Amino acid sequence: MEKRAVKTKIKNEELIDRRRKQIIDGAIKVFTAKGFHKSTVREIAKEAGLTMGSLYNYIASKEDIIHIVYDYITRVLREEMSKAIAGIEDPEERLKAALYQNLNAVYKNQEIIMFIYKESASLDKKSLHTVLARETDYIELFEELLRERFKGQDVNEERLRLAADLLPYIPVIMTFRRWSLKRRFESMDNVMEGILDFVLKGIESIPEKMNALKNDERK
Repeated sequence: MEKRAVKTKIKNEELIDRRRKQIIDGAIKVFTAKGFHKSTVREIAKEAGLTMGSLYNYIASKEDIIHIVYDYITRVLREEMSKAIAGIEDPEERLKAALYQNLNAVYKNQEIIMFIYKESASLDKKSLHTVLARETDYIELFEELLRERFKGQDVNEERLRLAADLLPYIPVIMTFRRWSLKRRFESMDNVMEGILDFVLKGIESIPEKMNALKNDERK
């Protein structure tokens, strides 16, 4: 299936990114207050600080907005993680840096995360295909990091692949349970440290036990 692209009348990529971020911020406020179907493009343009004419330079329909929100967040997550692990050679430290960056990125973009989970049903089939492809790319980044981390060890393939699917999404609990977590814990930094510690201990189940025991004996 052909991937969906949102057409724009503007050629300047930097300007497109800047304006679309305005549209995203405005849309999230309007959609959160009124829901996707009851919101109008005029309301979104006003909240974004743009005229209707200007807004339509960057999108063609209200449905395009959902697509660019997904496009924005998946691109940000990938780019920021790539920056976080750049220059780190040790596989264990690369994985830790990626996990911590993912936690921070999800927390920082929690309003967008909440929005896309609520409005995912409004995506057309072509947009959904594009989004799922982007999500798969992100999962594959974690799978690659896990394979680097346990290179040379006898790993359980099923656990490794399952871990790669879980790791990008475990931090989403900070979005769905944020009010409870803020009430029950001293700070969100503590929550993130706790999640990171839990995850790092959990992925140690990826190597087969016999191989893990041999490694412990060598130590």
